[in-house]
Amino acid sequence: MVPQHIIHISPEFNLAEGEANFKKLRSEKNSHVLIDCAAVPVWPSSSTAFLADFLKKLDSRNISWTLNSIPENIHKSINFMLYRKPAAIHLIKHNEIPVVDNTLSWVVTSWHNIVATTKLLEDITFWTLLGPFFKHGFRYSRTLFEISERGMRSLSIVALVAGIMGLILAIQAAAQLQNFGATIYIANLVAMAIVRELGPLLAALLTAGRSGSAITAELGSMVASEEMDALRAMGVSVTKYIVVPKFVALFIALPCLTIFADVIGIAGGYLFSTIQLGIPSSHYIDQTIQAISANDVLIGLTKSIADAVIIASIAVHQGLTTTGGAEGIGRSTTKSVVHSIIFIALAHLFFTVLFYFTGHTLKFQ
Repeated sequence: MVPQHIIHISPEFNLAEGEANFKKLRSEKNSHVLIDCAAVPVWPSSSTAFLADFLKKLDSRNISWTLNSIPENIHKSINFMLYRKPAAIHLIKHNEIPVVDNTLSWVVTSWHNIVATTKLLEDITFWTLLGPFFKHGFRYSRTLFEISERGMRSLSIVALVAGIMGLILAIQAAAQLQNFGATIYIANLVAMAIVRELGPLLAALLTAGRSGSAITAELGSMVASEEMDALRAMGVSVTKYIVVPKFVALFIALPCLTIFADVIGIAGGYLFSTIQLGIPSSHYIDQTIQAISANDVLIGLTKSIADAVIIASIAVHQGLTTTGGAEGIGRSTTKSVVHSIIFIALAHLFFTVLFYFTGHTLKFQ
């Protein structure tokens, strides 16, 4: 049987008590020590440090030890002071099924996020619609700055990607339609695909990656540096002062970026068709005008407005719920972009199915 010595830690454990216990152990031949901490109701940092120092001396004498009746947070602190990585402990109940438990936890977390985002949208809607009627209720100058930041500074990347996609569509369509002598219908295909789907989708994805992530990182940094708490302590509405200008900016900028992407995408298809395929410029333009109606443009703008609400809501929610300092900001930014992309895809699927069953399908004239 392994010799064991029991040490009862007093409520006023200090360095002197630790030294006395260590000298007593040196005079005895014990290979294991049980340290009972049940009598200590409160653990100040000094007692925790003294206990860690005592345990280090036991380790130096190759004496194993066990802590009994010690709070979990104090145990973690001692492991940290001893440079020990605590073993992962997972207590599985008899009737617990990990898959079901994790699924239920995910459902509950998702529900709380949905409720929090809904309340945030209600607050944003109030200050957006009624804020201009209150004194200092709407920040016009900041909103204009955000529109410039989220809209004007995104024009170059949107133009580049939309133009490339227009060229790709025209090239792929030409490879097939040339076999049937119907190259003129490249104009119809490019125009309808860009205006109804690709234009809004590209603008939304680029905005989520550029502006959505920037909003989350900015708000997350303010949360980490306690700026949000300072604003609340001064009685300032965070939603009115910080969130609404960003939300309104995306709500205005994204439809504009969508129209810009439509124009550039169609221009990309136009350049390839007129230069490479020799389609007369007037014929291509006439075919494009005939293919697109005001209803098609409205469908694309409807999607872009929904995308703006999705991106702004997710970016703001992730930013305001950031925890964990710099590492937490990185996690929130990643979640913001990933969740935005997922919900944008779902929103486009919803509108596409809706317009399909209501008769708003692609029709080449």
